[in-house]
Amino acid sequence: MKAELLNAAIVVVAREHTPSMLHPSFLESQGIVSSDWKLLEPPICTPPISIVKYNNGVVLTAESNKLQVLQTPVESSKLDLVIPELTSRYIEKFPHISYIAVGVNFAFIIQIFIKEKVHDLGDLKLKSASIRLAYPISTDKQRVVLNVSCEPKEVIERGEAKRGILVSANYHHYIDEEKTLEDTMKAISTFESRLTHFKDVIIPKLFGAEVQL
Repeated sequence: MKAELLNAAIVVVAREHTPSMLHPSFLESQGIVSSDWKLLEPPICTPPISIVKYNNGVVLTAESNKLQVLQTPVESSKLDLVIPELTSRYIEKFPHISYIAVGVNFAFIIQIFIKEKVHDLGDLKLKSASIRLAYPISTDKQRVVLNVSCEPKEVIERGEAKRGILVSANYHHYIDEEKTLEDTMKAISTFESRLTHFKDVIIPKLFGAEVQL
């Protein structure tokens, strides 16, 4: 069985972000994104929420309590995840914000055949089906929990419908209140190792699947 990466994201939780600061001109002038990046659609930049989408699959969303930097691979044969560096460059511009937690997140689809009868048993209509698992991870002075959820799902990926098991991973890093910026940057830097751990250890052991990147 093959497991395919649908998207990856880094979520930085803070006591008070300033959503209106997230704007294409700010991102470019501060060297957070390259000047040759093209917008996918007009940005939303307001005090409660700002959303900036680029045509390379990167989407930045800022709310008062969190920043999310998400990337969806635009080509199945090419994977160039830029979000760790992008998130770090953004966070560095706001060193005095009190950061609380960092989530390193991945979503995969495993194309396992699911019988139609599972969804329709006469008068019984399936409302939901999911499994959630949590694993504490030992690390040097930083508390981390790996949360894994899986559920039957049909997703549309690059115009193609794919049905199987949607597997979502969240490596939740708790931030030391006295070292918020330092621990936040440290958590963001684990992105590559978390992806390697999940695709090389968790997915094969839990699902017997091979990750296709």
